[in-house]
Amino acid sequence: MLGWPFAGMTPASRFVPVGPRIGWILLPDLFKRILFLAAISMGGVALLAPLAARSATQVQVDIADGLLPVADAAPQLLAIRGALTGRQGTLAATTGQRAVTEELHAVAIPTPATAPMEATLQLVPTPVPTPAPRAPAPQRVVTYDGDSVWDDLARCESGGNWAINTGNGYYGGLQFSLGTWQGYGGAEFAAYPHEATRVEQIAVAERLRAARGYAPWPACRLKLGLP
Repeated sequence: MLGWPFAGMTPASRFVPVGPRIGWILLPDLFKRILFLAAISMGGVALLAPLAARSATQVQVDIADGLLPVADAAPQLLAIRGALTGRQGTLAATTGQRAVTEELHAVAIPTPATAPMEATLQLVPTPVPTPAPRAPAPQRVVTYDGDSVWDDLARCESGGNWAINTGNGYYGGLQFSLGTWQGYGGAEFAAYPHEATRVEQIAVAERLRAARGYAPWPACRLKLGLP
């Protein structure tokens, strides 16, 4: 058996040469495929045709009546600019529309207060230099190499300096207080005991001893063994 391609052939056709037989067998299948593809193509065109027709429809765009052509809008823009420059203007529509009036009112802006620019001079007191304290005057030293009781008492009280003034309230060789000095007539010689001479101080001391003894000099009295 030669197989299925030779099943439906007549005895006479079975002896056709091999080459023509193969072409005769394959030719119907080729035509079938071409017809099948053509049918598919036609079906696709039929389906896409309505969509293509719908997309090709022109869309009507409504233009607002209020919009003006560009050529007609230029004069109105110039008129608006003139109205703003003059602070008051009237815009007349060239297309027959109603007139538009615009008024601009100036608003007063408060002027800020001005600060004085004048220079203010302030007098700065010049500090007065404090004078340097004067050095204390050198103490006057008056000694006497005597052997009297008053010389011994002066050496015990003030080191024998009849002009001493240490600032402790007692003055001179015998260390009088100012009250005692004035009370026993010392003011007739000097204002302060240390300003008087040795003789003047002894004169006042003798008046004091006549009234009170050596009690006004208690420490040196005991040291010197005075009554």
